[in-house]
Amino acid sequence: MTARRGEVDVKVDQVVNSSEERLLLVMHLQRKREYMQALAERLERFMKLAPDELRNALAALPREIRSQLRDFDHLTEIERTVNILTSAFVTSLKKKFDTLTATELLVATYVRAGLTAAQTASVMFVSVRAIEKHRQSIRKKLEIDASADLRGWFIEHV
Repeated sequence: MTARRGEVDVKVDQVVNSSEERLLLVMHLQRKREYMQALAERLERFMKLAPDELRNALAALPREIRSQLRDFDHLTEIERTVNILTSAFVTSLKKKFDTLTATELLVATYVRAGLTAAQTASVMFVSVRAIEKHRQSIRKKLEIDASADLRGWFIEHV
């Protein structure tokens, strides 16, 4: 089992070259894991349904799964585009402020792109509060005053 895992790790390392790409891969895997967990919980609830209710619930499931897969693919393309457009920004930000975490770098990228906390939370599949906390952490690490426009600061200084 360990050899198999090592083999898979090597293949992932060969396919995923940059830390940004690795971050995107981890995010997608996390999103899919969360969706699969929610799906498993839903299937457990299905087991308690009457036969007719179960049949109706199961009939809708394939369509919902296909829709979710399309959403995953769409988000992947959005994130790849953002990554391409902002890779110079991320590289410069990492060089200037090496204390930022990978998640903070991603949040900073979305801030610079003009996304609101709610939009960023939606794209990253986290709560708005989590994004607000990341923004606070970024401000603290970069010593940016709470009254300063964070997006404007990134555009001006990075």
